[in-house]
Amino acid sequence: VFNNELDILFATDGLNYSDIGIVHIDYTSDVESLVKDSVNMRCNDTASKIEVCHSSDCASSEWPAVIVPCEVLGSREELDLTTLYLMLSRARVHCSVVIYPFREGRTLDDSPHMLRLLRNLSSFARIIWH
Repeated sequence: VFNNELDILFATDGLNYSDIGIVHIDYTSDVESLVKDSVNMRCNDTASKIEVCHSSDCASSEWPAVIVPCEVLGSREELDLTTLYLMLSRARVHCSVVIYPFREGRTLDDSPHMLRLLRNLSSFARIIWH
């Protein structure tokens, strides 16, 4: 899903790699390696780089397009929603959010607050359920 979103952005006319930000919280090592490998594969031979940053390090940054790999803690509703909002607000035009559970074996069904949020956003955003 993450690589598909990057491919969609790279196919957009007029969008440079430097127009894309990947904003995250602390993600697991397997997700971190996926992000690094995906960025390096696309930007290795170019001066235009995708910015990858922690949400707390980009409070005043904005990009035309942002991808947010969002790890849902599940039991901390306020933290999940506040952090997600802050990461979403970094995008000026396009924002893709890849939501995944904190622990292996869990699903979004274990985080009803995120399900409610996604249902509420479905009138305003394209929600892709996997």
